[in-house]
Amino acid sequence: MNNNYDEPAFVDVVAGNTENAGGQIEAEIRALCFEQPFAVLSTQDGGQPYTNLISFAISENLDQLIFSTPARTRKYNLIKKNKKVSLLIDNRAQQPESINLIRAVTITGTARALSDPKEVEHWSDLLINRHNYLEKFIKSPSSSLILIDIIRFFYVRRFQEVYTWKPVNRS
Repeated sequence: MNNNYDEPAFVDVVAGNTENAGGQIEAEIRALCFEQPFAVLSTQDGGQPYTNLISFAISENLDQLIFSTPARTRKYNLIKKNKKVSLLIDNRAQQPESINLIRAVTITGTARALSDPKEVEHWSDLLINRHNYLEKFIKSPSSSLILIDIIRFFYVRRFQEVYTWKPVNRS
């Protein structure tokens, strides 16, 4: 472990590459994404960032993420204006005793509102399976499903070890 907190360790990890920590990093990213029910979504307007807490579900191969929002919200309108988004998922609430135990992932991608009925059905089922208490909200006519096509993950562990990872079909 690198104990010099002023100089982060940065490793570029390619999915499926067994010559490096790719498999381990993918497993750690997967665990974090499936353990944590919430993410912080970042959008922007006029060069200013805007963040929201969202409930989400992620695809098994980690290449897409879904959430629901009312269509009459700032986040929805900002996504319609600029589809580039990022999300933060972390486990800080479970690790209050040491910053070195916190893991976090920043996800970058492009977002779009779903309109195709088959896509809406598929993705709403996935989201409801993860967050069944949101079923009425997700199925509300005033809500929209937002699908994020994930480009890459920036994964941080042990305070300053930073890895980049891309899903296999995004490499």
